[in-house]
Amino acid sequence: MTDQKKMNVPDGFSHQAFMSLDSTNKEAIRQLEAGAKSGLWITAGEQTGGRGRGGRVWVSEPGNLFSSLIYDCGKDIYTAAQLSFVSSLAVRETILEFLPDSDVKCKWPNDVLLEHKKISGILLESHSMGSDTTNHIIIGIGINVAHHPEITSYGSTHLNDHAKKCIMPDDVFYSLAQKMAFWIDIWQNNGFEDIRKKWLNCCKGLNEMITVRTSDQEVAGRFIDLDCDGALKLDTGTHIKLIHSGDVFFTS
Repeated sequence: MTDQKKMNVPDGFSHQAFMSLDSTNKEAIRQLEAGAKSGLWITAGEQTGGRGRGGRVWVSEPGNLFSSLIYDCGKDIYTAAQLSFVSSLAVRETILEFLPDSDVKCKWPNDVLLEHKKISGILLESHSMGSDTTNHIIIGIGINVAHHPEITSYGSTHLNDHAKKCIMPDDVFYSLAQKMAFWIDIWQNNGFEDIRKKWLNCCKGLNEMITVRTSDQEVAGRFIDLDCDGALKLDTGTHIKLIHSGDVFFTS
């Protein structure tokens, strides 16, 4: 059931708010198949089947922000992965709007950390409705506002655990929509290099020793850079290894 309250979103975007959904990403796909256009935001007060990266359960009790954005990436599905970094920058700036004196870092490939603890997750999923149509990316963004799970490998937190006054999910969404519009515009007009440089300036672990756990191995080395597509460059001591997906763990 749709909540009648509508949030202001930037020009070129629209918004549908629901009290409860199985998943905002799943609803975005349903909306696409029903004819929705690029730029539609879906939000929910709660999710009954929220998912994180790798099929992990995303705890989705009321009080946090659960949102998804439909984005038309045309035929170029490969560079669409760069939207993970676009989204991370938008989430980081959203958190800083409410907690301006906090330490907020981006974590490769698509997490955001507040005071070294996870406060947000981003899940990108592609969707195409036929070989002759454009591809769409569903950008799922969850931000811990009122509470957080206790099960992450490197700690987790939420906004109201740090704020002086209570922050509401609607306020966080309004800020996020503005920040996403800004950084998508930078990406569309200037390409990935501006995004890459900004992300590297505010990420955790650059030039430090880290461990990356992929689907089939665990690799340790020094995080030295991102390549032009967003892959992590890891100096293992014997060679430079490019890593396209995995989980990063910090040694300190």
